[in-house]
Amino acid sequence: MPRSIALLLVFFAIGGLAACKRSEDQAAKRRIFSPEEPVGALAEAKETIDASKLADDPSLVDRVVRMRQAEVAARLGAHKAQTRVQFAWFRGAGAPDAGGSDVELSEETTLLQAVPGDFSVRQENDRNQGFELVWVKGEVFVRGLFGPFRKRRTDRSDPERVRELALGALPTFDRLAHGLKLQKAGEATVEGRRVVRYQVMGSAGRPRPAEREDLPRLEYPGQADGGRGPDPDTARRLEMWEKVEPTRIAGALVVDALTGAPIGADLQGHFRIPGSQGAAAELDVHSVLAVSGIGKDPGVRAPQYEPEPSVPHAVKDPLRFLGKAPATGGAPSTEEPSTDESEEEAPEQAAEQPRQR
Repeated sequence: MPRSIALLLVFFAIGGLAACKRSEDQAAKRRIFSPEEPVGALAEAKETIDASKLADDPSLVDRVVRMRQAEVAARLGAHKAQTRVQFAWFRGAGAPDAGGSDVELSEETTLLQAVPGDFSVRQENDRNQGFELVWVKGEVFVRGLFGPFRKRRTDRSDPERVRELALGALPTFDRLAHGLKLQKAGEATVEGRRVVRYQVMGSAGRPRPAEREDLPRLEYPGQADGGRGPDPDTARRLEMWEKVEPTRIAGALVVDALTGAPIGADLQGHFRIPGSQGAAAELDVHSVLAVSGIGKDPGVRAPQYEPEPSVPHAVKDPLRFLGKAPATGGAPSTEEPSTDESEEEAPEQAAEQPRQR
């Protein structure tokens, strides 16, 4: 084969490979940046869920009970959700630091979800603690339970994560119970919507999910340098999730027949964490979920808020802010006059202090 023909064939082969690569890149870009393709919770919300088959399909129970609030909002639209959680910890004789330190808490959360994606979350407990967050048109407003609203920067807050954590009573109970074992109790109508009722018969006893091998191993501070892993508090929390044993699970679950979203629950459970000498701790939990006003505008609006206190002069010139620096430009000094005590007298006074004591 002549050399010129061989070079021509190589040129066309390289050009064909480059063209294929460019076409693949263009297809990938169109797929990534396509506005029509649903992503995240919107894609999950398009899946059909048969609300009458939960008793026969354990994976479907996990799918419904652990549904994210973003998907619930996409399925139900505007609605109001309330959760009430009461729990009590009892430290047993098997705990390494056993002693009378029982903990009880009652907490209530209210979510007002609007259609465009705006929402407000209010959470308070029986110790007069809590907060309120409002997410409206891409702006977030936060306040303490008894304080004024303040506008927060969106790059320093995560409203959707706050919503998930505040409304996380149902998925947390399911995780503690190692899954819920359900029995169908019939169908009914609530606020004009057809619902499916289930009775909770106990724990499903499902094992913990295996760790994903495609993710890197979790590293704790200092572990790479020969450390011993997480700190004691974190180790105790991880141990609780690994060793918790449900001893009594009961209650009821209500699922919307049209969308498959959970709209009601009343769950009671008792859990124990084994120790070296008996139970290290025991936990009583009562969790309630009530969803109402589906399809009705809850009236989420931007609240009246106070501006954040601005102190740039204190950050840029702290000495002048404290009145300890001379003014510039011939202005009179703001520094307070010094006392009559000289710098030479300070050591003598410091030496006399022990004799005065």
